[in-house]
Amino acid sequence: MKKYFETTEFPVDTKLQTLLQKRRAPLAAAAMQETLRELTWYLSGPVQFLLAAFPKPDKLDQETIQAADIDRVDIMYASDEERYLPVFTDLAGLKKFKPVLREGEMIYLAGKQDLLDFLHTNDKVAACVVNPDKDDLLLYRMHLQNMIKVGKER
Repeated sequence: MKKYFETTEFPVDTKLQTLLQKRRAPLAAAAMQETLRELTWYLSGPVQFLLAAFPKPDKLDQETIQAADIDRVDIMYASDEERYLPVFTDLAGLKKFKPVLREGEMIYLAGKQDLLDFLHTNDKVAACVVNPDKDDLLLYRMHLQNMIKVGKER
């Protein structure tokens, strides 16, 4: 994971935003299935996410960290009694969800492998939730593994 700085280029992924918006729309079953197929295919590409996390104290000054270098992170508890890691597709969404970072908390760019590594390191977290309270797209370990595999085959 790479630390996000104000100068870091992270443009809004309009294609991803369009697919997520389409997924939220009321669609017939066949159209929804096609939208999910297209979204999955797109997510198997080089998509990155933003997340806020506290790196371990000895990693505070490093620009890149591994999932195991995360000391703590905000976890969402859902009505299904599961725990989820909130991740975002744009900076505006992260800032709306978390307007102020706490001392020592950083924003990181994370790829699918980073998210999968985090889930493997933190077995009590069920999945990542993309754009919570807006898209609520759940990425479980198996989804991430499959997208990574398809991405390598592309």
